[in-house]
Amino acid sequence: MHSTIERMVQDYMEDKDFFGTVTEEQIEKAENILGFKFPHEYRKFIQRYGSGGICGVQIAGVEGDLGASVIKATERWRRLGLDENVVVIEDVGEFIMCMKTIDSDSKVYAWYRTYPNLVERYESFTEFLIDDFQEGIDNY
Repeated sequence: MHSTIERMVQDYMEDKDFFGTVTEEQIEKAENILGFKFPHEYRKFIQRYGSGGICGVQIAGVEGDLGASVIKATERWRRLGLDENVVVIEDVGEFIMCMKTIDSDSKVYAWYRTYPNLVERYESFTEFLIDDFQEGIDNY
């Protein structure tokens, strides 16, 4: 993980903000259910933290043998019209933050039910996470 993310987590993490480390098998199980591999940077986040965030930010992920919030969120938004090759990384309520799972695309997009196209928001998961965590810190 990027040093800025590590520092933010170290400075602002509270008890049970993150699920914690998950196994490769648990990640692969979630990927198999969804039918794709997670983008590389997002996968690294899941390996390290499972799911969760700081200061009210909640990144979907894998919660070990308990299940996977990323599956629940992605399947829910698929029923609302989300493309099959997109993974939900954060459900904000009125919209989602998501990533494509094809073509080695590492960008983060916003998707709104009322607008059919993905809207590019960040060049990478790292850029997204730093901004999302900083917004949480600023508003905490």
